[in-house]
Amino acid sequence: MSYVENPNKFDSVLKTLYKNLGLEKCARDYKTVQVWANVVGPHINQVSEVEKIFNGILFVKVKNSAWRNELIFKKKLIMVQLNESIGKEMVKDIIFK
Repeated sequence: MSYVENPNKFDSVLKTLYKNLGLEKCARDYKTVQVWANVVGPHINQVSEVEKIFNGILFVKVKNSAWRNELIFKKKLIMVQLNESIGKEMVKDIIFK
């Protein structure tokens, strides 16, 4: 049996499936949550937890107010690194609580 076309790569099949089902935004939101630990590193990841992303705003719960203040100072850098890691500007703001 011979193929008429070359087989598609699995990631391109998933992208097409997400697009057809209207799940592209959900997949990008999920990716944003997934890359958090890699972007902020293990130390900050231990004291923070991404709760959700809604309309480009990432909501992050932090261990205490001292860490909240520290992360507010690093917010711009974290947003740039998250968006670079995702490959698209998904995060427009971060709210630490």
